[in-house]
Amino acid sequence: TSLTSITIPSSVVSIGDESFSGCTSLSEVTIPSSVNIIGDFSFANCSSLKSINIPSSITSIGKNSFSGCSSLAQISIPTSVTQISDFCFTDCSSITLMPIPPSITSIGESSFRGCSALTFISIPSSVTTIGNSAFSGCSSLSQIAIPSSVTSIGDSTFLGCSSLAQVSIPPSVTSIGEGAFLR
Repeated sequence: TSLTSITIPSSVVSIGDESFSGCTSLSEVTIPSSVNIIGDFSFANCSSLKSINIPSSITSIGKNSFSGCSSLAQISIPTSVTQISDFCFTDCSSITLMPIPPSITSIGESSFRGCSALTFISIPSSVTTIGNSAFSGCSSLSQIAIPSSVTSIGDSTFLGCSSLAQVSIPPSVTSIGEGAFLR
């Protein structure tokens, strides 16, 4: 819990599951371009982590990788990543803007749940699946445009998005899950 910064050497090619989970004082991480995988829960509950640059060598970001990083305000996902894993950014309550690259094809279950400061998100046309509760509890989210590549919106996807004033649902959507837009 006293660890404040990490510099990972270029000899490292993957960051394993739960590697730095619970390092509550960790505020600075340097990930080298040699790393291609960030495992499940790798940085979960690193509540002091403010920003992280994910290199373009990363091809996979595991489940719950950054969940509970409540101070995380800035993160960029490289185009080498094709999916946002389940619970990846759950309760990252300081993120206000999340650029999603055009390489992403699916947004996992509860991936942005509880990101209460998130005001805008642009979903690229490459996305075909939005998981259950993906944006639930994003109480500052005011508008969302769902691309025509999406065919279904999961259960509780936008549950509790009380500021959501504008939603554009394309004709490609054939099912909308239970409580998808419940306030």
